[in-house]
Amino acid sequence: MTDFLPWIVGLIFLGVVVYYIWHTLKDPGQKTAPEDRYHQALELWLDGDLKGATDLLRDLVQDHPSSIDPYLQLGNLLRLQGDPGRAAVLHRGLTVRDGLSRSKKVTVGLALTEDLLELQKWEDAKNVLDTLVRDASNKAQYWKARFRHWHGMDNQPEAARSLKHGIKAVPEADKPWFAQAYSSYQLDRAMMHVRAGQFSEASPRLRDLKKFPEAQTRVTLVKAMLAAFDNDPGKALTLASQDLFDSPQELSLFLPVLQHVLLASGQYSRTVPILERACQSEHAPPSLWIDLALLYEKLGDRSKALNLLESKTGHGGFTPNEAAPMLKILVNDEPAADFSRIWTVLDMPVENHNWRCRVCAQQDDDIRWFCPQCHSFDSYEARPVTTPGG
Repeated sequence: MTDFLPWIVGLIFLGVVVYYIWHTLKDPGQKTAPEDRYHQALELWLDGDLKGATDLLRDLVQDHPSSIDPYLQLGNLLRLQGDPGRAAVLHRGLTVRDGLSRSKKVTVGLALTEDLLELQKWEDAKNVLDTLVRDASNKAQYWKARFRHWHGMDNQPEAARSLKHGIKAVPEADKPWFAQAYSSYQLDRAMMHVRAGQFSEASPRLRDLKKFPEAQTRVTLVKAMLAAFDNDPGKALTLASQDLFDSPQELSLFLPVLQHVLLASGQYSRTVPILERACQSEHAPPSLWIDLALLYEKLGDRSKALNLLESKTGHGGFTPNEAAPMLKILVNDEPAADFSRIWTVLDMPVENHNWRCRVCAQQDDDIRWFCPQCHSFDSYEARPVTTPGG
């Protein structure tokens, strides 16, 4: 009997191996534990394979319908792939599960809120957020969602207050984002009021930003815009001279507005000294030189206008587009010597630009600091204008 014992043990071991191989081949999915499959799905997601991650999670929840995290992430993936309706069904189902921890209830509730916001179900999103206020008010995602639902309901004051509450409530690492978002949102609101002629509505939005020093250059820009639209170019230029002449980006936004109101105002003697001082700045753009040259022309001092423009030869950016207002005056003169003097110092033309959100490609004729389409902040940038056949 002792002689056969090794053979018996070997046969038993062989049987176990054969059974394991047969069982694995019969049901390949059993060779990977649910936790491993879940992590594989997350890895596919991180690698950008959203479809592969979705398929793996869908199989996983079918095999393990009592799971929580796979359901949660499957819903998030569906929303990211443009199906917030199905995502909301999954996430709403999780909210009624028994035994969810408080932190998990917050996570699920915030995910459901994101679905509802994508569906533009503003009131439903508000109701979910109301149930989370006690446990989630220290989370950045909560206040971002609050902002989106108030803005979606066209309640801009409450939307702004949500961002301001976020500054106080969220962890230190998230506070700068909320401070920047609040500043940009209030500046955008103020600028929209200015362009709509609602000057009394713009000023309070700017006062809201007194405690935000990083926003003061843009505040000055909007104040200068307000003065210009309110037919006070002298005040507009005074404001600009305080902060904008050393801020090229903001100055370039202000000057097109100034160009329209300056010559129409008739306040030449008041504006000429301010413009002369501004043109001495190394950041002064060509459009500012043209504004000053046009004032000289209005005052009957063409030689001073021409000498100013000739002195800017080689500074860059002095194109026919920029010089057009002055060229229109000179082109009909006989002889055409003055026109030729300016034409010969101009740079090559540049493309026209408009403003486009780099996140969603929403376009606007003027700068904005908040995109109403995708709710991004500070996302607008100048882009070349595409012309037919160009």
